[in-house]
Amino acid sequence: MKSTWGIGALVAVLLSVAAGLLEVVDVKGTFALMLLLVGLWTLVAAFTFAGRDDRTFYAGWGVVLAGLSLTYLVPLRDALGLILVAIVILIIATVYFGRSRGKAQAQAPEQPGHPPAANLT
Repeated sequence: MKSTWGIGALVAVLLSVAAGLLEVVDVKGTFALMLLLVGLWTLVAAFTFAGRDDRTFYAGWGVVLAGLSLTYLVPLRDALGLILVAIVILIIATVYFGRSRGKAQAQAPEQPGHPPAANLT
């Protein structure tokens, strides 16, 4: 996972620097684009490459990095507020989906040909 994330982050940084050198964005825009691309890549990597245990960690950092890029468009106070709202939503979604998955795994599988009470020992 670390090498996959690192390669994607390197590509994101190089694309941002290229946009800055080609004067597509100014210096502040280069750093904002860098944070946005690395944050989005971290979110993508969290849900495609990371294991279930690491998914929340990577997704949280992806939201924080992408959210920090908002300072280019909106004031810092508003950007931090939006980041906090996104983190709360991420926590709620993680707890909700984690519980529903945990309940399904907690039930013992039924064995064919035996009534459910026969599984109790």
